Amino acid sequence: MELEITIKEKLEKLLSEIRALRKRVSLFVVLQREDRDTWDLIIGGENLRTKENLDLIIKIIKKLFKKDEIVKLPRLILLNSSHPLLNSINRAFAVGGGVVKIENTRIDNVFIKNAYLFPVYSKSIDYTAQKEKHEVEEESVEIKDTKSSSTTQPIINKYQQ
Repeated sequence: MELEITIKEKLEKLLSEIRALRKRVSLFVVLQREDRDTWDLIIGGENLRTKENLDLIIKIIKKLFKKDEIVKLPRLILLNSSHPLLNSINRAFAVGGGVVKIENTRIDNVFIKNAYLFPVYSKSIDYTAQKEKHEVEEESVEIKDTKSSSTTQPIINKYQQ
């Protein structure tokens, strides 16, 4: 299943708006796992895992995407810069001037049927060496991974509220 061109363009606009807010994004990828026909939107960066950032990104998504497009991207995952998946993807795939399509691969025990890795145009910074300063525990987030520094939120549920 290919991701529609209009959705890719809107994802690029989303990334641009997030960066315009001075958020340090070091990973921006949509991926489709082998067991799903939908796409997970994964955004990683320095101190990105906060309720404030989650709400802000969902607000931008609601502004840019139509409801039928959001249904295709039902899950938003925020990763802090220390998360192993962020580092694994960034090490495995070099992003130059355009979107990189990834097919049929396994990263950190996650089989990826399809993925699109967007260039984040950030300076070369060793995010792994930096310590997290201000993490906020989100009580209202519906899906929470307490073993890693990630936060997930079903986008469609927020859209319907």
